[in-house]
Amino acid sequence: MVGTATRSAGDGAPRFLAYPRAITVQSGTDAVLSCQITGDPQPSILWEKDKTPIKPSGRFHVEAKGDLYSLLVSHATPQDSGLYICKAKNSVGETYAAATLKVEAGEPQEEERCSSSEAPSFLVAPSSTRVCRGEDVMFTCRVSGQPCPVLEWEKDGHKLSDLFETSHFAVGQEPEDWHFLKLFGARPPDGGVYVCRARSGSREALAAAVLLVESRALLDGVPGAKAFAVTVGKHAKFRCYVTGKPKPEIVWQKDGEPLAPGRRHLVYEDREGYFILKVLYCKPQDQGLYVCTASNTAGQTLSAVQLQVKEHRLRFQVQLADVEVAEREDAVLECQVPLETIPTAWYLEDRELQPSHKYVMEERGVVRRLTIRDARTDDDGIYLCQMKDKGRSIAEVSVRGMIVKRLPRKLDVMEGENAVFCVETREAAEGTCWSRDGLQLRESLRTVLKSFGRTHLLVLVHVTRQDAGIISFTVGESQTSSQLRVKCVKRDPPSTPVAAEMSVAESNAALLAWCPAPDAHLRPPSRYLLERREAAEGEWVQCLATDLPSRVRVLGDSVPREADYCFRVCAANEHGRSSPVEFPGSVHLAPAARLERGLQDVRVRDGEDARFSLELSAVVNGTWFLDGTRLGEEEEACGRCSMRHRGMEHSLLIRGARVADSGAQVTFVSGEVRDSATLHVQGEQGARPGVLLREEQRGLSCWRMLLTPPQCLSAPQVHIAPVPEAERLREVPAGLPVLLECHVSPPGALVRWLKDGEAVPLDDVIAVQAEGCVRRLLLRSAGPLDTGMYTCDAGDDAVSFVVTVTEAPVRIVSSNEEAPHTYVAGQRVELWCQLSRPVALVRWYKDGEEVEADKSLVLEQEGPRHRLVLPCARPQDTGEFVCDASGDSVFYTVTVAPVRIVMRILHPAQRSLELLVQVPGRVELRCELSVLDAPVRWFKDGLEVDETDNLLLLAEGPWRCLVIPRSSAEDAGEYICESKDEAVSFDVKVSGCHGVFPRLGEGDWLLRGDEASGCPPAGSPSTGAHLGLTGGASPGPHCLCVALHNSHAILAEPPVRILQPRRPLPDLVLEVHLSHAHREVKWYKDGEKLQDTGHVRLEEDGAHRSLVVLGATGRDAGEYLCDTGDDSIVFFVTVEEPPVTIVGSTGAMEHHCLVAGEDLVLACELSRPDATVRWLRDGQEVQPGERVQVKACGVLRQLTVCGDAGTYTCLSPHDQMQFDVSVRELRVKFLRGLSDVRVRQGERAVLWCELCKARGDVVWRKDGWALAPGPRRQMMAEGRERSLVLSRVEPEDAGEYCCESNDDQTLAMLTVQGELCPRLGHHPGDLCAMGVVGKLGTVMAGGAGMLSGSAGWGSPVPCPNALAVVPRVVEIITELQSLTVLEGEDATFKCLVSPEDVAMTWQLNGQPVVPGKRLLVTRSGLCHSLTLRQCQPGDAGTVTANAEGLVSTARLSVQGEGEGAGWGTAQGTAPGPATDPVHGPCRGAGAVHAEAAGRGGRGAGGCVPGGGGEPRGRRGAVAEAGHPPPAGQQVPAAGVGVPAHPHHPLPRPR
Repeated sequence: MVGTATRSAGDGAPRFLAYPRAITVQSGTDAVLSCQITGDPQPSILWEKDKTPIKPSGRFHVEAKGDLYSLLVSHATPQDSGLYICKAKNSVGETYAAATLKVEAGEPQEEERCSSSEAPSFLVAPSSTRVCRGEDVMFTCRVSGQPCPVLEWEKDGHKLSDLFETSHFAVGQEPEDWHFLKLFGARPPDGGVYVCRARSGSREALAAAVLLVESRALLDGVPGAKAFAVTVGKHAKFRCYVTGKPKPEIVWQKDGEPLAPGRRHLVYEDREGYFILKVLYCKPQDQGLYVCTASNTAGQTLSAVQLQVKEHRLRFQVQLADVEVAEREDAVLECQVPLETIPTAWYLEDRELQPSHKYVMEERGVVRRLTIRDARTDDDGIYLCQMKDKGRSIAEVSVRGMIVKRLPRKLDVMEGENAVFCVETREAAEGTCWSRDGLQLRESLRTVLKSFGRTHLLVLVHVTRQDAGIISFTVGESQTSSQLRVKCVKRDPPSTPVAAEMSVAESNAALLAWCPAPDAHLRPPSRYLLERREAAEGEWVQCLATDLPSRVRVLGDSVPREADYCFRVCAANEHGRSSPVEFPGSVHLAPAARLERGLQDVRVRDGEDARFSLELSAVVNGTWFLDGTRLGEEEEACGRCSMRHRGMEHSLLIRGARVADSGAQVTFVSGEVRDSATLHVQGEQGARPGVLLREEQRGLSCWRMLLTPPQCLSAPQVHIAPVPEAERLREVPAGLPVLLECHVSPPGALVRWLKDGEAVPLDDVIAVQAEGCVRRLLLRSAGPLDTGMYTCDAGDDAVSFVVTVTEAPVRIVSSNEEAPHTYVAGQRVELWCQLSRPVALVRWYKDGEEVEADKSLVLEQEGPRHRLVLPCARPQDTGEFVCDASGDSVFYTVTVAPVRIVMRILHPAQRSLELLVQVPGRVELRCELSVLDAPVRWFKDGLEVDETDNLLLLAEGPWRCLVIPRSSAEDAGEYICESKDEAVSFDVKVSGCHGVFPRLGEGDWLLRGDEASGCPPAGSPSTGAHLGLTGGASPGPHCLCVALHNSHAILAEPPVRILQPRRPLPDLVLEVHLSHAHREVKWYKDGEKLQDTGHVRLEEDGAHRSLVVLGATGRDAGEYLCDTGDDSIVFFVTVEEPPVTIVGSTGAMEHHCLVAGEDLVLACELSRPDATVRWLRDGQEVQPGERVQVKACGVLRQLTVCGDAGTYTCLSPHDQMQFDVSVRELRVKFLRGLSDVRVRQGERAVLWCELCKARGDVVWRKDGWALAPGPRRQMMAEGRERSLVLSRVEPEDAGEYCCESNDDQTLAMLTVQGELCPRLGHHPGDLCAMGVVGKLGTVMAGGAGMLSGSAGWGSPVPCPNALAVVPRVVEIITELQSLTVLEGEDATFKCLVSPEDVAMTWQLNGQPVVPGKRLLVTRSGLCHSLTLRQCQPGDAGTVTANAEGLVSTARLSVQGEGEGAGWGTAQGTAPGPATDPVHGPCRGAGAVHAEAAGRGGRGAGGCVPGGGGEPRGRRGAVAEAGHPPPAGQQVPAAGVGVPAHPHHPLPRPR
C-alpha cells in the first residue's frame, strides 16, 4: 500500500496505518513490537502486557519516531511471553491493537557448548554482488565466538523489518555456523550497503557487503502539475514524500523521458525520508514537466511539477557550448558578452577560478575565453561564466579518459553512517587503487573494496571523524578525488529527573526518591548525582552517585555537622549533566558524636562565675540541664546563665554563683552523649546556711518560673489524599486543556497553587476551583511556557504535578545552505533559514561550539526567518556553521579568503608572443609587473629554469628579465613568465647559417657540416689513418671523423664519452653532457636500475641527459651511476633537511595578559609544514587536556591556554619562541545598581541588581546587618543578576538595603506603607489639605494643609472621602541609575514616571537626544528608556531625563579593555521654578544632591528630592506643617520612607 505525502488537518481520532505483528524470538535476544499510528491531535501511546501497563524502565524501552511507535524488550526471557496491547488516545477518540510475543528457551546442549568466552569474529564475510531486477539475492557468512553470537542484519543503518515486509526477505542459520540473508525478487530500492552485526555478550563484530540492482523500463503517466520557477544558473530541488510497504520504487521523468543521475542531475533520499531530484545550474533547456512516480506491489502514485527557467534581462550574445576532450588535451570554453566593458568571472561549479598556468583567461572585445590546460579527470564538471551581478552562461566539460564516472568533489556524511564511493571506467581495469590522504586503503571489515567489471566501489562502514580526508581513485595515469567530510552528531545530556520527593518521617535521616525523565530512553543517563547544602547558607556539595533511579536513604552520619540540609539531584552521562531538581523542604541531620573531653566539677567562691565546658567529636547541638531543669533562651533573659557553642566545644557560664547554688547538678545531653558535673560554692564565714538573700530569692523565683511549660492550642492538620503517579506526570500537546485535581480534608482547608515554587498567576488562561474536598487548577490552553512543576500546598501537606507541554517538531522549511559560501575578507556573510513556525528556539554553532552575538557576529530574527550575519568577514571565520532548530538542522561551509593582491603583468599586453633570434645573438625577455617586489617564476618547455652562466634572471624595479647572452639552437623553445595570478609566454625560435659539405680529404673533420680547423678526438694519434688537426683545438660535441676508403667518404663516430658532469642542482637534478647527442644512457641507484616514474624522471635535451628526483627526501640519498656503455660517472647524493625555523621570530619574548576564565591562543608559523614542535610551560612539557589544547594546521602551530599564567615556549629542533602569559581577575562591579522600592504592607518586594560577570559572590545587608535566607526572605542568583525577594513585607522590613561584593556595593531604600484610603490614596483618619486655585478645587492626601480663599491655604479638614478633584501630579517613581559598561556593549537607562502621558525629553551631556541607529528612545507604560548601542569611550558623560520640569540625572562610564572600574557619582536633581504662574507660588520641588558610591549603584539618600529617603520627587508638593512657604522659597518634596523634616539628617553612604 502506498500512502500520500500530505495529511489533512482533520484526521481526528487515532488509527493504525500498520499493526504490530506477532513475533517469536530466542531467549536472550531483543524483541521489537512496532506499529504506525496517525491522528490529529497527536495521540498518546500506552503499551500493556496482559492488561498491565508497561513502565519504560530496565529492559523495556518505548520509542517514537514520527508516527512510528515501537516497544523494545531487551534480552527477552520466557516470562516476557504474552499478549501485548498498544493503545492510542487523543482528545477525539482512541483505538488499540494487540500482538503476541513468544520467547523460546535455548537448548541446553548449546549452553554447554557455548560456556567458554571468545570474542565474535567473521571467518567468512558476506560478499558484494550485482543482480538484475527480479532476481533473488543471497548473502552468506560464517561466524565464530563464545557465547554463540547473535546475528542482526541491517541496510543503510536501518533494520530490515523497518524497510521490508516479512515476505520479501528471510534470515536463517545453516550447520557449521553459516548464516544467510535472502532477498526475494530484488528491486532497485533494495540496492545499498548491508551490514551484518555479530554480538556475543558485550562484544560485537560487523561485516558489510554492497548490493547493486539494475533497473528496468520506467512507468508512464502524468498527473496534474504545479508551476515552479528558477533563475538561470540556480539549482532546482524537487522533493517527494511517499510512504508505503514494501518501500516504493521511485522513478523521475522529464517530458516523458527517464532521468538518470549525472553531472547536473542528483537523485537521492535524504535523512528525513524525502526522495530528492536536484537539477544543478539550470539552463533554459531544463524547462519542462518533471514527474515523480512511486510504485510497489500494492500500486502506484504520481506527482508532477512544471519547471520554468527564467533568464536575466542582460544575456550573453553567444552562450557557452559543451566541450568534450580527451585526457591531457586542452579544453577551450568561449562565449560573448553584450558589451566589452562588462567584467566576468569563471567558476568550476561553486569554486571561482583564478588565472594561472592551468587556467588561461582571455578577454578580446566581447569574447571571453577560458583554456583548461592538460585536462584531467577532476577537471570534468560544470563551468560557468558570470557577468558581475548579471546573467550566467553554463557549459559541461567532459574529459574522455580511463575514468568515465568520477567521484563527487565532496561528500558529507553524518558520523556513524556509511560512506559510499563509486567510480566507472571505460573498460574493465586491473591495478586500481583507492587511497585516503595518500595512503592506500586495504580491504577490512569496515572497508569494502569491490569491482563489478567497469564499476568500482569503496564503502566505509560506520564512519568516524578519523575517516575524513581526501579519497582518491587511481587507475593507470588517471585519477579522481573527493573530499570526505564527517559531520559530528550533536549529543545532548539527559533530561532533568522528575517527581523528586523527600520523606523525613525517620529521625535523623531523609528518604529521597525521584523518577527518570519521560524521555530517558532517548537520552539515557549513566548515573544520578546527589548534592547537598546547608539550608541557611553554603554551596552545593556532591554527596552520592548512583547508577539507577531509586530511593536513597541519607543518614545523619553522612553530614559533617549538625544543621538543616537541602538536597537536589541531576542526571549525567558522557555528554554532560542535566539541570538539577531540588527536593522540596529541608531535613535536620546530625552526625553521631562521642565525648572527647567531659565535664569537670567546678569550685568557686560566693559571687564568682562558674564555667562548665566539654568537647565532642562532631559539630552537633546539645541541651544543658541544671538540677534536672532544662536551660533555654529564658535563662539568658534572667541574666544568670549563658550557653555558648563553638565548633565541637560546648560551654555553660553561671554568673554570680551563690552559696545556695552549691551542690547543683549540671548535665549536658546530645543524642547518645550524656555527661554531668557538680557546682561547689564556698560561702563567706558567718553566713547562715539556709538563709536566702533578697537577690537570691529573686533568682530562685526566676528558676521556678521556668518549671511551667508554655501552653498552645493546635489547629487540625490538613491532609491531601494520595494522587496516582499517572495523574501526577502529565504530558499534553500544546493547545489542549490541562486539569490538575486533588482531594483535601477537612473540606474547608485553604490551599495555594505554586508553579516551580512561585505562586500561580490567575488570568484568562489559568483558573483555580474549589468544590467541597476537591481542589482544581485548570489550564484552558496549555503552551510550552506552562511546562513545569505545579504544587498544591496546604501548609501541612502538599502534592506536586509535573506537566510537560509538547509542540509539533520544528522543521527548517528553506535556507541558503546550497548557495556557495566562499567570500573574501571584508565581505558581508549572511546565513539564513526559515522555520515552520515563528516561535522556536534556534541555536547557531560554529565548528561544534555555540556562537555568541557580538559586534562581529549578529543574530537576527524576522518572524520565522533566522539569520546569522558576519558584517565584515575575517579569515578566522572560515569553518562549518550549523543552524539547529530542536532536532532539525542545516549545515553551511563558509570559506573566507584573505584579501588578495592581484599580481598583474602590465607589459607586454599580449599573453603570447613569438621571437626570432639569430645565432649567436642575445636573447632578452622582459615583463613589467603591477607590484614592485612580486616574485615570478620562469619556465622553459614546462620546466622551471635556474640561473646559469649563459642564462641570467634579473629584477629591475617592476621589470623581470630573462637574458641569454649568447644563444644557440638549444635555446629555442617556449618560455613562460608566471606571477601569482597571470602568465606570459614567449615562443623563441633560433635560426643559423647551414652550408654544403666542402671537399674533404682523408682525416678531415666536420663540425655540423662546416670544415673545422681542429677537433681532434680524445686520444687519437697524429699519424696513421688519422691526420692531426691544426691548432690543436679541444674536441667538440659535434665533431665527425672523415676517412677515405676507395674514394668514398666514411663518417665514423668516435666513442661516446662523458665530457664533464654538470654541478647537481639544489632540486636534485643530476645532469651529464655527452660527446654524442643520440646515445642512450642508463641510470642506477645503489646498483638498481631506475625507471621513469612519477617520482623519478629521465630527461633528454640534445647531448644533455638528466635524472630528476621530485620531492627528494632522505630516502633518495645514495650512490647514483650514469652509464653509457663506453663510459660511466658516479654521483654521491646526500639529502639534508633544511632547518626548522619559526617565521617572524625576533628572539624577544611576547607578553600577553588575559582575564581569568578566558582562553588565549598562542600561535607560531614554521618554515616547514611537516616539522614537529614541543610546547613547554615554565620549562615543563605541556600535556593536552581540558585546559590545554594543541593544534597543528599546515605550517601553523597553536596552543590554547585556559587561564593559566606562566612562560610558554614553542620549541622546534632549531628554533624557539617564548610567550609570557599573565592572568588578572575581573573585578566584581555592579553594572546596574539597586533601585528604591515602595510597597504596601503584605505585598512582595524585590530588590534587583546586575553584576559585570556571572561568577561573583555578594552579601545582602539591611541597616548594616548581614541578612540570611529565611521563610520570608529569598536570595537568588541567575547569571549576572542578583535579587533579594521579601514576601509579605511588614513595617519592620523598611529600611536601607545594601548589596555588597568584594569590590563594589549598591544601596536602596525600602518603604512599607499601610492600607490606603480607597478614594484619595492616604491613610484613613489623616487630615487632608485642600487648595483652591480659581474654580478648581484640589485635595492633597498625606499631609495637613490649610483651606482658605481661592488661592490660599485653609485649616486642616478631615478626609471627606467625597472629593474627587485631583490635580495633575508628575512623579518620578524610579530614578535613573548610573552605569559603567565595557567598550562595545549597550547601555540602557530606565526610569518610571507617573502618569503615563508625561512628556519625557532626554539629554546627553546637555544636548537634546535625537533618536537614530545608536540612540534608541522607547516607552512602555510608565517605563521610559534610552539605549546607547555599542558604547565607545567618547560616549561617557551625563544622561538627563526631563519629565515636564522634573529632572533625573545619571552618569555613563565606558570601561575599555584592561581598565578597572572606578567610583562614580550619581546626582539626582529636581529643580522647579520658584513661582508657578498657574498653580501658585512654590510649586516646584527643591533640589538635593547626594554622592553615590559604586558602579551603577547609589548611596543612601542619593538622588533624594527634598531630603526624602527615596529617589522620588513630585511637582506640586505641599508645604510642611500647614504653613505657607515664603515667597521665592523652594519647598522640599516629602519622601515616603523618611518624613520630610528640616532636622531629619540624610543617611550617609557606607
